Amino acid sequence: MKKVLLFSVVGGMIALASCGGGPSAEEKAAAEQAKMDSIQAAEQAKLDEMAAEAAAAEAAAYEAGQAAATETTTTTTTTIVKEETPAKTTSSGTKGGKAADDKSAPAATKGGNSATEQAAPQKATKGGH
Repeated sequence: MKKVLLFSVVGGMIALASCGGGPSAEEKAAAEQAKMDSIQAAEQAKLDEMAAEAAAAEAAAYEAGQAAATETTTTTTTTIVKEETPAKTTSSGTKGGKAADDKSAPAATKGGNSATEQAAPQKATKGGH
């Protein structure tokens, strides 16, 4: 009788361990589905974060381009054109009543030496002097 009782206890333990201990197929499927949903939510969050970063970078580039375009359109170059009227020669030899040392007067009124004649270097002679 001890052997029959021992076999029935061992058989009951095996039956209990195999049937009653683990989750059912429905529970396993629900757990698997929850795991897949979690993975999908994490991937979606990662994609959303990347899209937000790309949108922020694109917005920053757009603003920088707008700032550069605004800067180039507001920066203008002005050119001043000075009109000179021909001066009349007076009897004193100056033009338009200006002094003889005026830079706008021709070289003849400055004493005969032009700026290019004064700046020209003297050539060496063959005599060795």
